[in-house]
Amino acid sequence: MKNKKTTMARAGGKNLLTTLIDRQREQAPLSADKFPFVSIVTPSFNRRHFLPYLLYMFQYQDYPAHRRELVILDDSETSSQDLIDQLVDADSGENIRYIFSPKRLALGEKRNKLNELAIGEYIICMDDDDYYPADKISYTLHEMKKNRAMFSASGQIYIWYSHLNKIYKTVKFSDNFALNGTFACHRRFLKNHRYEDQCMLGEERGFLNGFTETVLQIAPEKSILCISHSANTFDKDFVMGSATPAEFTLEDWVTDKTLLAHYRRMSHAPVSQKVNWQAFEKIIVITESDDPEKGLDLQKQWTALGMSPSQLMAFPLHKHSVHAIAESQTHLDILTLAQRSGWKNYLLLSDDVQFIRQEKTVLDVNKFIHALQQIDWKVAMLGADHINISILNSLNRVVRINQGEVPCAYAVNQPYYSTLLKNYQQGLALLSENSLMEEYRLDKYWSSLMATDSWLALYPSFAYCPTLWNEEQQKYLDSAHRFFRKEARVADSEEENQHADD
Repeated sequence: MKNKKTTMARAGGKNLLTTLIDRQREQAPLSADKFPFVSIVTPSFNRRHFLPYLLYMFQYQDYPAHRRELVILDDSETSSQDLIDQLVDADSGENIRYIFSPKRLALGEKRNKLNELAIGEYIICMDDDDYYPADKISYTLHEMKKNRAMFSASGQIYIWYSHLNKIYKTVKFSDNFALNGTFACHRRFLKNHRYEDQCMLGEERGFLNGFTETVLQIAPEKSILCISHSANTFDKDFVMGSATPAEFTLEDWVTDKTLLAHYRRMSHAPVSQKVNWQAFEKIIVITESDDPEKGLDLQKQWTALGMSPSQLMAFPLHKHSVHAIAESQTHLDILTLAQRSGWKNYLLLSDDVQFIRQEKTVLDVNKFIHALQQIDWKVAMLGADHINISILNSLNRVVRINQGEVPCAYAVNQPYYSTLLKNYQQGLALLSENSLMEEYRLDKYWSSLMATDSWLALYPSFAYCPTLWNEEQQKYLDSAHRFFRKEARVADSEEENQHADD
């Protein structure tokens, strides 16, 4: 271990972070010494660009500045001591300890070492990439002392998905369930609680003895706003499938202008790569609006994504009082046009479809599209509500989809036109006879083909619809989570997996 020291860096003029803590010290009550000393502990790995904002959130806490410390244990490839030295002035008196380990550590071992390094009576976990409110420390300690609790946490949290700009609330599992980024405990609690040293994921279970310990549950809005971004160690997209859409926005939660600007940059980060849309001969966009100005806006939107104007074709949704019939007829008409025109393939999109803005996702999409050019594919889904899938080992994020709904973005290959056309015609005929029978709906009736043929899909989705029309409630509902389900059933029989790899 290196650099086990309290950071007292360069002398000189005060920077923004030091000014923050000086201002907070001036406002601290005279009885600050009566406040228990608190250690904030943070494990870090390859998160250099997040560290300035971690320090910022530590320094803007309303808990007395001289009654708290921040301990960071970093086992990245290279040290960020130089960055910490730039951010913390030599005369600030801030209790910030940055410890660099040249050896890569398992997460459980890293958290144990942090607890050993902490000197506080209370120890609070803060992750390096999440948002914490300014009263995080003071509120947590107030609740723990009021309830005489040795341990507190939140088992249910809010997550902001930077690539969707949406907030979701996770499901509550039990009163004893807790997430590590929200942990707080009295030092005595550590006498009988320790992380499993070799644990790399889900370290909470071992520390809390299989979630059998009593947990003082802290209100999630007073605890953390978890940030989902492209550098997460755990893919939080899958959590969305079981989460509930929140009714508030990032601006409702994050009021600090510096932090809000940071998250906004994360949300609007440019993607250097573009999708290889040129692999599709035609890109058909189903439009529900007759407004020509909206059509022009859509044209600009698609071309900005790298689609060629010569590829793009707007196709109006068929007019019918029953939406399912209108949808089926439209998809049938497009497929008929493709067959008559001799297109080698086509990509069909809903006009409200959105795409994930992440570098790693675009890379996976392009690998998928490249692979399609090497095989005899049938249908490829860039976005779907995955109901039943078979995992493929050959490509990252690519699965065989055995059952899926919501056709917002899918491609069809020319050799498969006749087969799919027959299915569409049969389904539409049955739906026209009885429009209340859901099994005749386009994305229900094609399940018979999915079950026998190899339809491929990106999992989780690259394309999604933010909202979908709900017939029962007669309004549009937030639906992005349907495209990121982890609970999609996975076919695990030998026969299904063998067929999936054909």
